[in-house]
Amino acid sequence: MKFTGIALSAAMLLGLGGVAAKADNTGMRGAALPANKIALGVYDPGRAFSRDGDVAIEHIFVYWQAMDMRDFRKRLAYAQSRNRTMMVTVEPYTKAANWRDGGEHLFSDIVNGKFRKEINRVCTELGKFDGSVIVRWGHEMEDPTGRYPWARHDNKGFKAAFRHFVTSCRELAPNASFVWSPKGEKNLADYYPGDAWVDYVGVSLWGLQAMDNDFFGGGRDFRATFAAKYKRVARFGKPVIIAELGVSGDGDYRKRWFADLYETVASSRAFERLRAVVYFNDKEPHHWPMGYGSPDWRIASGWFAEAKQVSTRLASAAR
Repeated sequence: MKFTGIALSAAMLLGLGGVAAKADNTGMRGAALPANKIALGVYDPGRAFSRDGDVAIEHIFVYWQAMDMRDFRKRLAYAQSRNRTMMVTVEPYTKAANWRDGGEHLFSDIVNGKFRKEINRVCTELGKFDGSVIVRWGHEMEDPTGRYPWARHDNKGFKAAFRHFVTSCRELAPNASFVWSPKGEKNLADYYPGDAWVDYVGVSLWGLQAMDNDFFGGGRDFRATFAAKYKRVARFGKPVIIAELGVSGDGDYRKRWFADLYETVASSRAFERLRAVVYFNDKEPHHWPMGYGSPDWRIASGWFAEAKQVSTRLASAAR
């Protein structure tokens, strides 16, 4: 699905790059992201944004038990050559033939050192990265749907495993920052591992027109979609990242959604801890329930560059 009406709505999102943000890096060990503006990033396996200088964060996913080290190093080099912060989502699947099996003893295996090799392999490479690194481990843990073996009702086990990973990884990648990244559900606080192990708090955010129509009687905008989740994660006093953002619908829906994203963050203090917005530029790899299929979140290449030009004109016209 390619984005229609690129200029106006894309401009709204890109304008975030110059928006001031509340300078509060409580408990942070490093400054992977600037404290005075909102950075933009992409998960972009198709490399549609390879030449976009406005992209500040390169996001990738890795399966720690099945690492392709050659590909991993290539992706690190790709981000480094573009002077981008590297955000790595480490997915701690099990070692079973079916990676989702064995979740009931995954956390105890991690704490007892049975994944030492996997941790060392990932974090040693990140320690060599000549630039800023953000590590996101075990995301969306509070929603045990069966998709992820680390998303379980065992919140105590998750917290122990998260602390073990961060403590171990810091020894190998001392300059890395770590993001605890729930989905945004009401019970997320039960899984918070503690300030000492968290530099950023992430959240996933999706705007799906078909679901909005079914559950809310029409399309919702950024503020309505983000408000409750932001309130739940801002309470920890950490800088906030929208670690995965996807918007899928017709051109008008996307236009309104992104326009509200820019206008809300630029003109209000409602989301003052927000530090980064990282777009998921791919088709959804998982089938959503209730017949929504695999939404296509992709936007056209050149999106950020064109948006910057238009947002500059809009800002000048408003003076």
